[in-house]
Amino acid sequence: MLTTPACFDFFLALPMPLMVGSLLVYWGLFAFVVHRYLVPWIAGREGKRLGRLEAEVPAQIGLAFGLLISFIAMPVWEQHNLAEESARSEAAAYREMAESIEEMAGAEGKSLHDSLQNAINFIVNTEWPQLAQLLSPRVTAPPLRELRTTINSLPEGTLHIELRDLYRRASDARETRLRIAATRPPPARWGIVGVLAILTLLGVGLIHADSRRARRMALGMVSIGISCCFVLLFAYTRPYIGQFAVGPEDLRVLMFDMNEEETAPQFSRL
Repeated sequence: MLTTPACFDFFLALPMPLMVGSLLVYWGLFAFVVHRYLVPWIAGREGKRLGRLEAEVPAQIGLAFGLLISFIAMPVWEQHNLAEESARSEAAAYREMAESIEEMAGAEGKSLHDSLQNAINFIVNTEWPQLAQLLSPRVTAPPLRELRTTINSLPEGTLHIELRDLYRRASDARETRLRIAATRPPPARWGIVGVLAILTLLGVGLIHADSRRARRMALGMVSIGISCCFVLLFAYTRPYIGQFAVGPEDLRVLMFDMNEEETAPQFSRL
């Protein structure tokens, strides 16, 4: 199975201004090659060798390019929104769990608090940084297993059922997060879009084969438009990479609150 090269992830991790500049330069160079070499080679220096090229030809190619961009953009944004929703749902479940544990006293309450704190620390500091390079949705998480074991060891009752349901909700959100992180866009997607973009540039150049000034202006405008399309796709295609990456902000706040609570003088479970 073909996968995207590692350099693609490195490119997605670039700061947004650098990514925008790189794409503008990349497609600007393609436009320059079309203007300076391809169009004169096909249509001649005066643009008369090819004859008249109807505008409908590049228009159809540009329409195919735009439709394909739209079809790709919708699932990309939906996946990014799902990653954000999963992060919020996971953090909310652990926060409700922490609030329920606060009502417990004695050794059981202390054990549950420590297990939950270790689990959240593991997610924030160990697991989440791995999401950018994750290849499999299965990540070994001993602190989470320890938390589950501690919850299952509680005596049957309302609190046991509540904590078990909250843990299941957090686990479902985590599985969604890991599955999204391990998903890679197929290379054929970017290859086809790139070919259509090049054909669009070539078609626009051939329409203005007899006017160098109009050709430069048209190719410049189209290359900027193509760059903007790729910026939008690249910025959101991997939810855990780049400037708009989904982070564990809510879990960090919860971890900070639990650490503050633990060091507070009134906190005592022994």
